[in-house]
Amino acid sequence: MPQKTSRYGLTESETRALCSRVLGLSKADHARVQILSGWRGFTRTATNRVTTAGGSEDISVQITSGFGKRLASLRTNSLDQAGLETAVRKSEDMARISPENPEYMDELGPQQYDTVAGYYDSTGDLSPDARASAMNYAIEQARLTDTVAAGYMDVRAGSMALATTNDLFAYHSSTGVASTLTARTPEGKSSGWAGDQGSDWRNIENERIGIDAVRKCLEWRSSSALDPGKYTVVLEPTAVGMLMSRMLGAFDARRADEGRSFFSGTEVGENRIGEHLFDSRVSLVSDPSSRDAETAPFSGEGLPARSEVWVDKGVLRNLNYSRFWAERSDTASKPRPSNLLMLGGSDSTSDMIRSIRRGVLITRFWYIRGLNPRTISYTGLTRDGTFLIENGKVSRPVNNFRFNQSLAELLQNVEMLGRSVQVCASENSSVSTPIVAPALKVRDFNLSSVSDAI
Repeated sequence: MPQKTSRYGLTESETRALCSRVLGLSKADHARVQILSGWRGFTRTATNRVTTAGGSEDISVQITSGFGKRLASLRTNSLDQAGLETAVRKSEDMARISPENPEYMDELGPQQYDTVAGYYDSTGDLSPDARASAMNYAIEQARLTDTVAAGYMDVRAGSMALATTNDLFAYHSSTGVASTLTARTPEGKSSGWAGDQGSDWRNIENERIGIDAVRKCLEWRSSSALDPGKYTVVLEPTAVGMLMSRMLGAFDARRADEGRSFFSGTEVGENRIGEHLFDSRVSLVSDPSSRDAETAPFSGEGLPARSEVWVDKGVLRNLNYSRFWAERSDTASKPRPSNLLMLGGSDSTSDMIRSIRRGVLITRFWYIRGLNPRTISYTGLTRDGTFLIENGKVSRPVNNFRFNQSLAELLQNVEMLGRSVQVCASENSSVSTPIVAPALKVRDFNLSSVSDAI
């Protein structure tokens, strides 16, 4: 077992040495090794008290062996020589009997990667006491208002690395933290939610999380009926982020060229790069070095990941190309976005509400599922605070809805944008792909039916 360092996860030199050990055991035509190392901790609260907390450290090695185009992978955390050799031999045995992958590309050789400093000691050094103390503030807010709080905090710190038999080596260390809180009335008929995510613990706004969740819960009491329909809506940043996270896979060039995407051209083999597809206020970018939303500067197979503009003022500028499809298309490969940043504006949520004669304010969504990739359409439920807007003011809490909405149409119907912030966009409240999004005012959002969800 490598000697422990001051940070979680193996150091670059330790990882390089372990990769060399594993690849040195390989008898395959080609091989790739991925190493994940580090720590993950959590704290849960329920019924206005801290209920559980824990953490674990692990080092796992995934070896992918290949004979020609026959491939197989196996993961192990047995790091002694016998354990590693067993894993390598098993992966090779499986590879020999696997069907050929006709789209397999030779393993990459050495690459040039940007330096991304994504490890924050404020997160890596976060103790169970500090996590509990932060969550106790929210618990106290719930107690003072006779509401019931339940929360979850997920913290990660460690490193990842890739190496191949063609002398590629890539290394990245990082941290991440997500903190969320749900507050409900004792009878369970009203609910409020707030959350935050980042790489740097110092940017997690624990006081705001407690205040906002309780406030939403209290304001949503005695919700009343509102008919479904198409409404002008104000989507808070979390709601926007949960939808924009579904755009991460939408920029795939192969799907576009094969006629299976909103970005497909009129003929098979064509795409819509260069077309003005969305409102001019809409810009979507990715950047592995984005402050507090950092990601690894390489993809899962070792392609360099760099800052990219996907949509610029409504115009589609780029699609991502796998190595196989790039070769078929005679273009450069480009990995999919590793994070997604929707550039914001200067409008406040209050400004948006004041501009609406009749509409709906939405806190966040739940159980989002895909419908149609040709229109980037999704369905899901509103949750934890849905309100009617009348004559420029929030007038009353209303029932939740199921929505059926094309994200392409949503991005075409944007009317106002707020300041962009990183949000906790996952449905399970864990650390997930960083998403930075603003609040939006959007017309003709399809609230298709009433939901009894709380």
